[in-house]
Amino acid sequence: MKKIGIVSCDNWIGKIKEDINLCNMLKLMGVDAKIISWQQPLTEDFDSLILRSVWGYQDDYLNFKKWLLNIKKRGINLFNNPDIILANILKDKQFEILQKNNIPCIKTQYLDSFSFCYDNLRQIVKTSFNSCITVIKPTISGSGNNTFVINPTEEHIDLPNIITVSEAIEIFGNLLNENPECKVMLQPYMPEINLGEYSCVFIDGILTHTMMRFPNVFHGKKRTCLVSDVPLEILNLAQTIEKITSFQGYLYMRVDMILSNGNAKIMEVELAEPDLLTKYIEDKNKQSDIIKTLARRLERRTMKK
Repeated sequence: MKKIGIVSCDNWIGKIKEDINLCNMLKLMGVDAKIISWQQPLTEDFDSLILRSVWGYQDDYLNFKKWLLNIKKRGINLFNNPDIILANILKDKQFEILQKNNIPCIKTQYLDSFSFCYDNLRQIVKTSFNSCITVIKPTISGSGNNTFVINPTEEHIDLPNIITVSEAIEIFGNLLNENPECKVMLQPYMPEINLGEYSCVFIDGILTHTMMRFPNVFHGKKRTCLVSDVPLEILNLAQTIEKITSFQGYLYMRVDMILSNGNAKIMEVELAEPDLLTKYIEDKNKQSDIIKTLARRLERRTMKK
């Protein structure tokens, strides 16, 4: 009997419905499945592992990277594979892959620990983004953590998480000192985000569903919902990204996009531990079908090992 580990973390192990549903589905298929934490010693032999609720890894990135490389060294099947995951976690590397494949990305500038200072940050906000509201976040991030907006004008704007350039220097200076692989990324604030992000979920080449998300960092709490009438521009861009050579071999992928002036633009490609967002789908049969598709494709990949 094949054995599959569903990888969580100490904070979330056994608490996430999507993990539990996947585990139960695999067991129904005759697979020995177990939810484990990446932060605990791997003392059992698994044929495959799948990253799920490893949320918060960005706060312990160096140890998480060490864990990924150890899994690779031991020859354990990991989905997605460590090379795809590590390139995806570093958003500057992720955007580099997208740009090489002519994917329309939001204008982004990066500052590393050597170039990150008050004058450089102020100058970028002032010149590169024409004194517009600027989004600032680390290149290693998750769940909107440490994502802020800088307002260079005195005009009041109704957005959460607004900070000054000086506050940004303090917050991100500490982050860069703690993690030498991390950079600061700067993007113009896209007002279209107020209409939500389209999240297209692919499982092993199949577009299983598309959700509309409203990131809390910009919206407060708005409920994610299933979208049935997806704009063609969104579908075309998602399917183009799904075929990028650097991503081939993936088991699952979530492509987050917005529509800007009728054009689809990429926000992020999630290949590390994409939330499939099934908990927001009211149709329980639809939920079950998505989890079943993931379980079957995972089991098929494991059997090929």
